[in-house]
Amino acid sequence: MPKRTTITEEGLGESRSRERANFIIEQSKIKQVRPNVLEIIFYVFVLILLITGTYSRNRIWNSDIELWTDCVKKSLNKDRPHYNLGNAYTDQGRYQEAVAQFSEALRINPNDVEAHNNLGNAYIHQGKYQEAIAQLTEALRISPNYTEAHNNLGIVYTDQRKYQAAIAQFTEALKINPNYAEAHNNLGSAFSHQGNCSEAIAQLTEARNNLGNAYIHQGKYQEAIAQFTEALKINPNYAEMHNNLGSAFSHQGSYSGAIAQFTEALRINPNYAEAHNNLGNAYIHQGKYQEAIAQFTEAMRIKPNFAEAHYNLGIAYLTMGDGNSAFKEYQILKKMNPGLANRFYGKTK
Repeated sequence: MPKRTTITEEGLGESRSRERANFIIEQSKIKQVRPNVLEIIFYVFVLILLITGTYSRNRIWNSDIELWTDCVKKSLNKDRPHYNLGNAYTDQGRYQEAVAQFSEALRINPNDVEAHNNLGNAYIHQGKYQEAIAQLTEALRISPNYTEAHNNLGIVYTDQRKYQAAIAQFTEALKINPNYAEAHNNLGSAFSHQGNCSEAIAQLTEARNNLGNAYIHQGKYQEAIAQFTEALKINPNYAEMHNNLGSAFSHQGSYSGAIAQFTEALRINPNYAEAHNNLGNAYIHQGKYQEAIAQFTEAMRIKPNFAEAHYNLGIAYLTMGDGNSAFKEYQILKKMNPGLANRFYGKTK
């Protein structure tokens, strides 16, 4: 933890001095409140009632199919139970039964775009491509920016060896959502079938990059590292991929590996502000504060309004005991990003 630092600066007015003083005052600690015994008894009683009331339904709800079958019986004229039962059948590969449920959902609500898409997907698994095209086209008529329908329609065309039509659908999906990993993968496959190796490699690399980022957000860092590493075998000069791999290493606490990847990203692209910022963070974790300050400063030179770099620079100064410099970064953050300024203020506690 950074040590608390008294911040001093000459020539400040009274209000500025007050603010400087407040910057280092610890917030009052919230008192722990012991729960009332009667409240505990009441909540335990309610919990027992809930458990007793739901026990008789456990046999009905022991699987999604049984759950939604029960709901369908009780709500025959509602589309959602049929839709959800169709999804449950799809998850188990029971596509004929899924088709029946999605069709019933659409009889009740013909404009259910997700039901059209999922019915089309079920038809794909059955090899009924014309029926699939009809449902996916209807989904896109209702919602032209529905990325999953574009992707699924591209899959149909790929299966039919209509690669140019497939490429058009995957490309449209990626215009709407550039980070759609599955569409990148499918587009790469379509290019590969056409013999366009360079485009195939680019798309497959991007698919792994997006998949790796998704794993990072899920906290699955080892899986992310695997995706980024495989992608870099295809394209070793992808600066963003090196940066992302470095981030995965950082999350794991492997700062030497992270520094190697951020450094490689900057070798490829010296003006990569985010990589400079990330490299600075890795240096902080190694206690190399001067090196960290140099990286944050370079990041801000490239990207002057880079609030996160200002925040990290302030943390570096704070940890080193340079309260005046830390306070200056806090002042900049207050104008640039009040949320980060408040977060930084909390670090002084």
